[in-house]
Amino acid sequence: MIQSWMMKELREIIPKLTWTYDNYSSPDHTGTVYSEGGWPPSASEVMMRYPNYQVWIRSSDWDYAQYAAHKTLEHFHRMGIDKNFNISIDDGIETKVYRVFSILAAQDPIQIGPENDIMRWSINFDATLLQIKEEHFNAGI
Repeated sequence: MIQSWMMKELREIIPKLTWTYDNYSSPDHTGTVYSEGGWPPSASEVMMRYPNYQVWIRSSDWDYAQYAAHKTLEHFHRMGIDKNFNISIDDGIETKVYRVFSILAAQDPIQIGPENDIMRWSINFDATLLQIKEEHFNAGI
């Protein structure tokens, strides 16, 4: 849902990595945002969504990988709690608008460890979103 927006946010604050979402293009110096499913929508709140996101950091610069993991946590954890905000997502087929109520870290960044001298980190988030239908968006809801 919002992984492309998260990728763009991270591209601005951690520019030394090559950023993608839902797949990665290179094993080194990359960051990837994955949509990890999440919790089912509430039966009484069909527009509410509870997705999970994983940010995966890979770099042979182990110090920078650690920095990027903690910077990711710092940027997104508690986002939306103090002030909700809207995100517009255009996937090339349609545009959807989501109100972000919260993005919370599931835990501190996880150092997965090295593989072929590439350090890997995982940062996981739970989000609470409301998909705003066009008629509600145009009405200012």
